[in-house]
Amino acid sequence: MIITVTLNLALDVTYQVPAVDWDGVNRVSAVHRRAGGKGVNVARVLAALGRDVLVTGLAGGPTGQAIEADLRAAGLPSALYAIAGDSRTTLAVSDLPPTQGTQGITCFAP
Repeated sequence: MIITVTLNLALDVTYQVPAVDWDGVNRVSAVHRRAGGKGVNVARVLAALGRDVLVTGLAGGPTGQAIEADLRAAGLPSALYAIAGDSRTTLAVSDLPPTQGTQGITCFAP
């Protein structure tokens, strides 16, 4: 078993828009929420390659609960340590098809 440690777990939220208009209003066509952080990303790849993994790290608040729920839904076993603060959220805006790339924004972290 491979244990990954992610001290700053995140809930990655991606808003997809038909085309990004930085000076106008953007209509979101889809929203995706997924547990994130470097260790989680590594665990996803290792699990896809057939390896047994355990995701560990710090998570708290409603965001931490959403992270834990997503890990469970993805079939990634976890042993998370509860913290007092709310886990961080990252936000990405992506156009479809991707012509301008993705703009990422990291919100505050505990």
